[in-house]
Amino acid sequence: MSRVGCNIPQCCKHLQQNAGNSSGAFVDIRYGLVTRILCVALILSASTTDAQSQEAGTPPSPSPAAAAMALGPQQAALSTLLGTWDVDIVLSDGSKSAQHSKGKAEYSWVITGRWVGCHLTGEMLGFPYEEFTILGYDSYAKNIVEVAVESVDNSMLLSRGPTSGPNQAVTALYGELDEYTAGVLHSPYKVVLKHVNRDRHVTTVLGFDNSGKEVKKVEFTFSRARSP
Repeated sequence: MSRVGCNIPQCCKHLQQNAGNSSGAFVDIRYGLVTRILCVALILSASTTDAQSQEAGTPPSPSPAAAAMALGPQQAALSTLLGTWDVDIVLSDGSKSAQHSKGKAEYSWVITGRWVGCHLTGEMLGFPYEEFTILGYDSYAKNIVEVAVESVDNSMLLSRGPTSGPNQAVTALYGELDEYTAGVLHSPYKVVLKHVNRDRHVTTVLGFDNSGKEVKKVEFTFSRARSP
């Protein structure tokens, strides 16, 4: 639909059909000429209106492909994570005392400007522990996306959740994991990303009990490492 209020190809077709209904060869010729002039006028009018709309500051809507490829403030905010972090790890399922341990994490670009990776090493339950996480923003779905693998099993976890922008202090992501110790496939879980300040952020992983109540599983508190 053009901005002048009709579909230009259909208008032109209608005018040309009417030309055939006029009697007399001379009238047909004149009517056909007028029809072509009107079609050209409609096209020029639509083009002029589009140009005026753009000059007035009304940008065209981005295509889905452009939205999927766009870089924005959410991607730019990922750069604040780059560097080395000290990590406090708290493991707990609510049924016994929490287990505390320490770790180190290094954030670096996996795909520069788009996806950041976090390589965490430390201890958990007295054993060496390693985790690698990829974090980014899906600009088409408008979701924060996190993919994680760790040294304790062979599963890969994917979680995602909406965000209002890079200044959102708390973001909740949701995904599914396999509770192999309980023999349950595709059990829902939740990841809470909390931005405290530029030098501190917290990642909390929660499960759900049979009643649907949240149960904290593990929490990672990241503090930016100080230069020696």
